Amino acid sequence: MLKKWFGKKEETVRKLERPEDLKVGDMFELVDSFGLPRELRGQSFRIAEINSYEYQHEKETEFLLEGPSGEAFHMTIENDDGERWVNFTVKVERDEVESLFDMDAFSQVFDEEPGNPVINVVNESNDYERWLAESYRIEGDWSRGYFHKGDYRSKTYSKYEEDEKGEPFECVSLVSDDDMHSVEISVWSDGETEVNLCVTRPIADIKELYGKTST
Repeated sequence: MLKKWFGKKEETVRKLERPEDLKVGDMFELVDSFGLPRELRGQSFRIAEINSYEYQHEKETEFLLEGPSGEAFHMTIENDDGERWVNFTVKVERDEVESLFDMDAFSQVFDEEPGNPVINVVNESNDYERWLAESYRIEGDWSRGYFHKGDYRSKTYSKYEEDEKGEPFECVSLVSDDDMHSVEISVWSDGETEVNLCVTRPIADIKELYGKTST
């Protein structure tokens, strides 16, 4: 796979120290760890696209990954009081959500006063091995954000340019007891609801970084 994207010329590869600095066209390799979902374990991925999320007090960079299976995965890097973690997410469709979770509890997440329901996984599907915890609870309240197409790490969001205002959404997280798995729920301005499964892993699970320069 590395030869496929990079070829044989070493001069086309630039050195990378941190996954936060990945650009479109760069690659990375994951360790062969049993803690990773099988679709990620020991695999190499190319950065196909970079997009950004704007929140009230922070912004988040999201990497769209292109890998051997052809399935779409996303990645974000999290810095928690000096500890760095990598989050991998995969989207699940509505019928899968209804199959995986206790929907009586899951539906409470959308109530005006949801309380603190325990959302149990009722079907441990082999399709989502290592993506799921046994149960989740709501973390925090619903929050508002904006999705921006493109990489905004080196620039600021404009409040005035029409094409940079971003697409608004509201979101909430369901988190496992060990904080290593979550379910990310987003409701977009057109009413579409998106559900993603997320697994959080140590940054050391990223084994190698490969930077590609322009030819």
